[in-house]
Amino acid sequence: MKVIVASFQCESNSKANLHPQKSDFEYFAGWDIFKKLVVKNIFEDAGFEIIPSIYANALPSATVERHIYEYYKEQIMDTVRRNPDVDGIYIYVHGSMEVDEIGSGELQLVKEIRQIVSRECLIAFTMDLHANITNELGQYVDIICGYKTAPHTDQPESQVRAATALTYCLQNGIKPHTYVQKIPMLVKGDTMLTRQEPLRSLEAETVLLEERADIFGANLFFGHCWIDAPNTGASAVVSAADPDTARQIAKDLANKLWNTRKEYRFRIEAELPEECVRRAIAGEEKRIFITDSGDNTTAGAEGTSEDILKLFLNAGPGKKTCVAGITDLEIVETLWNKKDGETVFVEKLGCRGTIKAHGEILGWAKEIIGRSLTISFDNVDAVFTEKRSAFIEKGNFDKANVDLLEYEIVVVKLGYLFEELKPYADRELFALSDGASCVELARLNLQRIARPMYPLEDFEWIAQ
Repeated sequence: MKVIVASFQCESNSKANLHPQKSDFEYFAGWDIFKKLVVKNIFEDAGFEIIPSIYANALPSATVERHIYEYYKEQIMDTVRRNPDVDGIYIYVHGSMEVDEIGSGELQLVKEIRQIVSRECLIAFTMDLHANITNELGQYVDIICGYKTAPHTDQPESQVRAATALTYCLQNGIKPHTYVQKIPMLVKGDTMLTRQEPLRSLEAETVLLEERADIFGANLFFGHCWIDAPNTGASAVVSAADPDTARQIAKDLANKLWNTRKEYRFRIEAELPEECVRRAIAGEEKRIFITDSGDNTTAGAEGTSEDILKLFLNAGPGKKTCVAGITDLEIVETLWNKKDGETVFVEKLGCRGTIKAHGEILGWAKEIIGRSLTISFDNVDAVFTEKRSAFIEKGNFDKANVDLLEYEIVVVKLGYLFEELKPYADRELFALSDGASCVELARLNLQRIARPMYPLEDFEWIAQ
């Protein structure tokens, strides 16, 4: 049997302005894709012939422009066209890729694939937990396996589940059926954490369902609120041997998630930026983190806002403070040739500072993508970057040549704090800031989503 393997991922944010370019995608072709994908042994052990295509993955950004989308999609399509008799196709996608003039990039890709391969060819997807699933997707994809953790920690396991299910179905002549049940809710993603109840129990139930021999994927997708599109929202998606079973279980899971909709709230302090700054300065903990949620680079925002930096500069904190990852090519370019320890005037901030460190920034795949410049303003250090960079772990600070451990207050452009930073945080403050990744749904002015939509409206609903 022959199986095509590919991956094409980008989480879109229609409120952001920075569209991903080719240079933003981590890219591999041919057998090199298995530097990033973990499914090769599964297909090899089954004795399948593997046909590798491409791996392309970009940091969350604005919507994908059509010509960029077509560039990568066509490489996958070329692989399919060369192998129209393929038995199976495995693709790792995000599920919330919004393409200009098209809509769902994942749906368009699989529609075009189905025009070439037969219905007997099985297609399996691995998808992000925050995917915005379209109603149509189940007509084209036989097996869907999504992450079960937020923050995400099970990406490799989710690849393995989908590839294992695909292998099993091919070996046993099973044609699965996928049922998509949309749920009219769009709860703040940063409040839906799977290590906490009620999601811990709900996800545990999906794990038990997948232990059944006739269930190949049981998923709850929370949706991604920063895409203004008709398919935006939560969903329950089940892939099973029997279509009635898939439908029944998907509706049951959908009702269970809907019934918990009012239980999601911040489990940490979530306040306006001014209050977060005040609390951080007054706090007695050894190290306090503030996440600038409205300018979250891992959710597609540009990372350019200086608002929280200016609040600290105006406050003049007595604590050593670091604001990490402000995207500002102009500052980096203009001041790069200044030496460490040299006094400079930062015109857009209207104040003098001292060059503290020249460094580097890491991309989504932890590769070096550019320069960072850290400037000290008395007790406040600001790390400026020439490109967007998400400071999600201590290694980002190390590359910027600043010592995370010397700070009592650290500001990063994230939503919930990534697991890699939690060991360094004695307290977390979630700043409800404005921006492309603002978590206050009413402020997003979403026009194209399905209505009614909880919590924008409060109403009764049941999947029947």
